[in-house]
Amino acid sequence: MDYLPQFLKYYNIDLQPTNSNGIDIELAKDLLYPGAHIATANPYEHFHHGIVIDTNTPDISIIHLWAADKNSGRVQTTTLPIFIAGSIDDVGKNLRHLYLVNYDGDTVKKQQTTVETAKKTLENADDIKYNLATLNCESFASFCRTGKWRSEQTEKLTNVLIENAADIYEKVKDADENNKRNISALVQAAPIDALDPSQKELYDHFVRNIIET
Repeated sequence: MDYLPQFLKYYNIDLQPTNSNGIDIELAKDLLYPGAHIATANPYEHFHHGIVIDTNTPDISIIHLWAADKNSGRVQTTTLPIFIAGSIDDVGKNLRHLYLVNYDGDTVKKQQTTVETAKKTLENADDIKYNLATLNCESFASFCRTGKWRSEQTEKLTNVLIENAADIYEKVKDADENNKRNISALVQAAPIDALDPSQKELYDHFVRNIIET
């Protein structure tokens, strides 16, 4: 069972990227550009991120970090319909909302550099080892755009997990090993030094009862 949508709905968490706006999929060819950082999701879902490489191809070419099995995720190419659907098997069945992430001070040169970085990362795909907390689809797209590996939605989720550790523990203590592993990866990415004493106590409780079991 995937516990993330339940968490997002229960705590009313919106993972839409900061400085992003929804765009009409039918207008994607007019609104997107090479180097664009895009994301897709439906309400109370995590956002999947990627980088637009070419808008002149029939279905818009994208490079993203993805796999059906998140533990074996790798940098690869895809098209906008598959990106929005979530997989080639879901094209025409699952239509998620599309968002464009905007960057202050953006220029055509920065967009070109983004494309070059994404392509270079694709060439060295074997060097990228997916990690839910520290090296995921959003951090990959952010790296291509800014040179920094950062996942805003992971930070939001981690803060919620830490601040509500005791309550969340009761909800996931019977989770399967895959969900426990994903949740623990998020928790272990938390900035422990920045936690106040009460948050640290909750963190320790969560580690003892989830990560170490």
